[in-house]
Amino acid sequence: MYTMNNIIIKKWFVFSFLIILVSGMQSCTKQLEKTPVDQVDGQSVFSSVQTLEQGVLGVYADWQEEYIMQLGSVPTDECRIGLKNAGVNSSAQSLFRWTFSLGDKEIASPWATAYQIIGRANSILGHIGTVPVKNVSEETKRNQLKGELLAIRAFQHFDLYRAYAYAPVYTPDAAAVPYITRTDLDSKPSRPATADFFKLLKQDISDAETLLAQQTNSTNIRMGLNALQSLEARVALYAGDWQGAIDKSSLLINKIPLATPNVFPAIWQDQSDAEVIFKLKRTNRSAFRPGDVWKNVATGIVYFAPALKLMRLYDSANDVRYSSYFATDSSLIAGGQLPNTINKYAGQPGALNLADVKVFRTAEMYLIRAEAYARMGRLADGTNDLNTLRAARIQGYTSQSFASNTDLISAILTERYKELAFEGHRLFDLRRTNSNIERLADDLPAGITKNLLQPSESVYHTPIPQAELLVNSNILPNNPGW
Repeated sequence: MYTMNNIIIKKWFVFSFLIILVSGMQSCTKQLEKTPVDQVDGQSVFSSVQTLEQGVLGVYADWQEEYIMQLGSVPTDECRIGLKNAGVNSSAQSLFRWTFSLGDKEIASPWATAYQIIGRANSILGHIGTVPVKNVSEETKRNQLKGELLAIRAFQHFDLYRAYAYAPVYTPDAAAVPYITRTDLDSKPSRPATADFFKLLKQDISDAETLLAQQTNSTNIRMGLNALQSLEARVALYAGDWQGAIDKSSLLINKIPLATPNVFPAIWQDQSDAEVIFKLKRTNRSAFRPGDVWKNVATGIVYFAPALKLMRLYDSANDVRYSSYFATDSSLIAGGQLPNTINKYAGQPGALNLADVKVFRTAEMYLIRAEAYARMGRLADGTNDLNTLRAARIQGYTSQSFASNTDLISAILTERYKELAFEGHRLFDLRRTNSNIERLADDLPAGITKNLLQPSESVYHTPIPQAELLVNSNILPNNPGW
């Protein structure tokens, strides 16, 4: 058995007959308690629908989207590195400075945690048919839980694809990442072609959708039908399936409206679920909080501040996102730090850095549909979606028009940069459009002059982690330049 620092796909296939249990739904607030409170052996988890659900909640408990948030933001033009982010108190320095290596934890963690979740989901899926049901209601519940597991498995694989695909721009014959659907301790999986990967991905999504269509209640803290359809819209965007992206995003837009400007700030204080389609609940027991990516509460060190390039794009007086996403603390200057901070996951007194991870929001669906419209040549429809989103964010906004679809696409990608900042999208948006990562000189730390990273450079790509390479000869080729 390998240690936590030497993680490979195969390790996560070992279920060890231990399923983490977490508490269930809190009826008033519909919050999921993410912290394990007990364990049950693998035999017991399949003894009833009730214990099965506890096992499924254990899969949610392992879900650490924060690693993808870090990877998707820190190497890009969303951040400046904190002045005290150095030495033993450093975090993700090499990721920001484009000097990372195969063995860095920031490279290994997204891979390891995703395959851990996939392994646990597969372990339950492999035996879920043996769970006894007493009536139609329990059979429906079992089907729902199976649908959730398939949806989670699809989501995790797609995150792995976004992070580790050989060709970030959709290329059918380029190497993707292993798509794992069963437990096999001796497996050394190879990298399928992207087209084959997407077939497996879409099959999981289709199977999950059939099962989740039976749901009688909906919650935004489980991978239900709304979350699954949001995933379908995101997948379609990356695959260049413009009509599919329009169809799926429209389902969510029609069901879940955008937050109004006066409500929007409350989303980031966890005081409103307006437009939140799916989120991962975080509590005071959560070991890794989303705000920990940006700031160390114990030491007061700001790891990463918002990039001036990003901040300057907003109308600071009228755009509700500006005060929701950023804060200024002049007292930090006296301590040798930058005054601007990322406020999106700041938390509250007594629970600093603590915030639920918003995985899918209606705003993203508008941006997906707007881009798909534009790429299909539907200039008016795409423009309308972009203007609708902006009007929900900017007081006194006046609708704009665009001379061409090319101009509209550029504006939509900029709006994604602004709307989805620090949610783990920026790197993958730049990659899927084959765009350079370019920082302002004002956002560079002392001693660094390189501000442009091009797709032809090795560190533009995330490599397959070293630990996997050491034990799995079938995983090659690694990504360009590695």
